[in-house]
Amino acid sequence: MKLSLLKRLRRPPRSSPLAENNAGNSKVQVLSYHGNAFVTGLLWHPLGSLTGYMKEARQFGRQESMDIVAIRRTESIIQAGFVSRSDGAVKGMYSLAAALAGQLGKSWLAAWRITPDEDRYALVAVLKGAVIPGCDLVGTAETIKRKVAQQLSREITFEEIFLPAEFEHGGKPIDIEQLLRPERLKREYRLRPLAFGLSREELLKLGALAALGLIALVGFQRWQAHQAELARQAALEAERRRQAELAELAQRSGETQPAQALEHPWAKQPSVVAFVEGCNALIDQLPPSIAGWLFSAAQCDGTLVSANYKRTGNSTAAEFSQAAEGLFAEAPAFYDEGNSAAVKTNLVLPLAGDEPLRDASTALADLTSWLQQQSLVPAIKEVPVAVPAPPAIPGQPAPPPPPPPDWKHFEVQTSSPLPPALFLKGIEGRGLRLREITTQWQGHESKWSITGDLYAK
Repeated sequence: MKLSLLKRLRRPPRSSPLAENNAGNSKVQVLSYHGNAFVTGLLWHPLGSLTGYMKEARQFGRQESMDIVAIRRTESIIQAGFVSRSDGAVKGMYSLAAALAGQLGKSWLAAWRITPDEDRYALVAVLKGAVIPGCDLVGTAETIKRKVAQQLSREITFEEIFLPAEFEHGGKPIDIEQLLRPERLKREYRLRPLAFGLSREELLKLGALAALGLIALVGFQRWQAHQAELARQAALEAERRRQAELAELAQRSGETQPAQALEHPWAKQPSVVAFVEGCNALIDQLPPSIAGWLFSAAQCDGTLVSANYKRTGNSTAAEFSQAAEGLFAEAPAFYDEGNSAAVKTNLVLPLAGDEPLRDASTALADLTSWLQQQSLVPAIKEVPVAVPAPPAIPGQPAPPPPPPPDWKHFEVQTSSPLPPALFLKGIEGRGLRLREITTQWQGHESKWSITGDLYAK
């Protein structure tokens, strides 16, 4: 049965009607659907070997000077459709006949108009799963009608017939757009080269790709080297800054500091004694009045003392500015419609440096008790510690987050009519730092407030 079918479907002589497709009546054409290319006009030929069919296909292709093929395998036949690169077919395109034969069944005939504004029709016919030679083509309406009539007049019974109404042969229209959607296409419908070698065009393309790859590789290696140099420079700069910070910390604290001191905020702040002495010394030097303007408040944050004065009587801003000249770091800033003035004085204090911390429960109990003995009401709250991540080095992945610190941070606030030099005298200063001292003149007395930080384990 199989040999009989092979004989019937073998390529007929060039002069026979079935060879008309490949004898020049319709040339190879490439159609486009959904962005994919479909080739028509293949020379379909049955292959007799079940295991060596590709060898057989290569031999036939050489005989016919064709180098591109589509292979169809069914239960009853192995069939090859041949075409040449010179006809515009390249590997990766689809065989139109193979794509339809893989979906419409074993026996059918289909014709359809390719575009509404052109007299171009396509025809594909399949019998017992094999494309009928000469029935994979594109032509005019007259050519395709003649082909259809020829096939319908033969002793062939097609299970399905898909024809446009203008052919007047019955059947039903084919939904070619739906059948050739990308998701319905299989790899086996694609064309492939018969030979393992590459064409000149493919060799040129491959050479161009290799050249581009080499350029990309060289560029990538240069980029890697540049990134490595950036990383080296960044590491050197980071180490230079670290050493400079350590040197400054040692100079301002009066002794050499360990490297980990840079990670401890208390090491880079003044001690309680230094902060109180430095701030109070400048605040005490502030004149109670300047050209008729009276002192109202002062604030010290360890680097700057700012003071506020209020205008009284007929005093003027010009008089205040003239009298304050040379006393402060900057010219006065006036606010409150010119009735208040702010002045500033710079301050440089020694840093405490690093030191071992006390246990949190002990440090908190001692600090609270000390302030309570001074008849003060402290407000103490824990502050979450956020350790900054190390900066990313250019060209390198982001460093992992640093481990959580082994110390805790508490904010301390309290107020007193006495200056901090009195109610903080003799306090345990390990891990305790001041952040701000403020004083306000209220009536005939002053009110002092402090904000500080307690660091403990």
